[in-house]
Amino acid sequence: MHTKPCFGGAVKFALVVLGVAAVAGSAFGQAKSAESAAARMQKIEDRQAIEQLLMGDYPRALDSADWKAYAALFSKDGTLIMGGGATKKTGPAAIEEYFTNLKFPAAPVSAACPAKPGAHRFMHVVTNLTLQINGDTATDQAYWETIGTTDCKSVVEGAGHYEDVLHRENGHWRFFQREIFDDIPPRTTAAAAPAAPKQ
Repeated sequence: MHTKPCFGGAVKFALVVLGVAAVAGSAFGQAKSAESAAARMQKIEDRQAIEQLLMGDYPRALDSADWKAYAALFSKDGTLIMGGGATKKTGPAAIEEYFTNLKFPAAPVSAACPAKPGAHRFMHVVTNLTLQINGDTATDQAYWETIGTTDCKSVVEGAGHYEDVLHRENGHWRFFQREIFDDIPPRTTAAAAPAAPKQ
């Protein structure tokens, strides 16, 4: 007596396996999608925080000569490099001390544009940001301009670019290394405004 092959059970088993695989694949896909969305959101938040540091907090602290706030934008072992490496300061305390002890020439007083003696009428503008974020570290390059005003006349006193390495420290982005390059030197004529504080 011949026995007929039992295909029904095999088919049912195969369907069950396919169903389990489909459910598992869907769950994996959803988890991966959620992880990807979270990663994208984190990058957006990181970029916003870094832009605030580079283009908001930093130039405002510089223009107001608030050296304590300026130095606090660097990590605990952050380094500021200027003048092609001639000036190199590491740590917020050393950076704050350097600028606090630096003597800037007094701005001239005029009837048309009165300025308090010793006031610095400068504005630093940061543009053309290129940013790469990798976890808790980032690198960037950006242009800077120093605009000075004397007797109601504004001129570009200098321009250049930054090259930075940033670290996330205690949940905040800080400069681990900032190097300032002077690409367009400041004016040196007798009519020039007082030299702006270094960026």
